[in-house]
Amino acid sequence: MRSRSRSTLAALVAACFAAPALAQAPDSLVLRLATMTAVTGFEDAMAESLLAALPGAGLDRAGNVVWSRGSGEPVRLVLCPMDEVGWVVGSVTPEGYLTLRRVGATPMGPLFDQFLEGQRVTVFGRRGAVPGVVGVRSVHLTRGRPATSDGPFALDDAFVDVGATSAAGVRALGIDALAPVARAKLAHRYGPDLVAAPDATARAACAALLAVVLRAPAPGGPGTVIAAFTRRRQLRWDGASFVLMEHARGVATGDVVVVGESATEDSLGAGAAPAGRDSIGIARGYQAVTTWNLPTRYPHTPVETVSLKDVAALVARLRAFIGGER
Repeated sequence: MRSRSRSTLAALVAACFAAPALAQAPDSLVLRLATMTAVTGFEDAMAESLLAALPGAGLDRAGNVVWSRGSGEPVRLVLCPMDEVGWVVGSVTPEGYLTLRRVGATPMGPLFDQFLEGQRVTVFGRRGAVPGVVGVRSVHLTRGRPATSDGPFALDDAFVDVGATSAAGVRALGIDALAPVARAKLAHRYGPDLVAAPDATARAACAALLAVVLRAPAPGGPGTVIAAFTRRRQLRWDGASFVLMEHARGVATGDVVVVGESATEDSLGAGAAPAGRDSIGIARGYQAVTTWNLPTRYPHTPVETVSLKDVAALVARLRAFIGGER
C-alpha cells in the first residue's frame, strides 16, 4: 500500500504538471523538477508524478518510468536517473531528535555531509512530509576554544529537530527509522539564465528529456524510441542496468544515451552539451552507451548550478536524436 506522504506528494506534483502546454516549456520543467525529491531507493513519489505527467508511460518490473514510441528497428534509447544521494533516519533519541545515515555515494565524501549543518531538511514520514532543521553547535560554548579542539562537522554530529520533545512525539508525526530525509528543495534562479538547486544537473537533464517526449511528433518511419527515467543510480545503476538488459542488446553504437551526468565547467551558458563515451558503470558490456553531460558549476553542493542555455542545447540534441538524427 502506498504511504500517504508518497501519494500526496505525487498528487501535488501531478497537479503542477497539469498546467497548460506553455507551462511545460523546458525552463518551467527545470524549475519544477528541481524541487522534487527522490532519495535512492525511495523514488516512488517522483515516479508517480512522471507517470501522471507523461501520457502513455508505464512502470517496468524494476519500477523505472518507461515511455516508448514506434516499433521495430533501429532502437534508440535515452535514460535519465531520477534518484539522488540523500539520508535516512538512523535512530530517534529519547529527546526527540533524529540521527541520520547517508544513502548513496558521493565523490565529495564527508564534505557532502558537512553541507547539512544548520540547514533545513524534509523528512518523509508515513503521514506526510515533515519539515525539520539540522542543529548547530552553540557558538557561545565554542567561542574562544582552539580551532583544533573539535573536528569539522560530520554525519554523526547531525541531529535533526522536527519539533518533537520525545521519541513518542516523533512516532506521532509518522516518522520511523529508515524514513528518507533530504535537504529542503528550492530552485534559485539567478543571473541571466542560471538555476541553482541540490542535484540541479540531473533534474535539468530529466526536464529536458521530459520536455522533448511531451512534444514528440508522431512516428515518421520505422524504428523504436524509448525514454526511461530510472531508479537506484546510486546502487550500481540498478534501474538503468535493467532497462539496458531489456532493450539495449545489439543496438548500434550511439543509439543508447544517458543524460544527467555533470561536466564541471568554469563558464556556463555556452550552449554546449559535451559528450563522453562509456564513462559510467552501466557501460560495462554495453559499448553502445554514450553520456551527454550538462556543464555544471558547484557540483554536488546545495547550490549546484546549470544554465538554461545549456538545457536548451540538450533539448535540441535530444529532439534530433529522438527524430532519428545522430
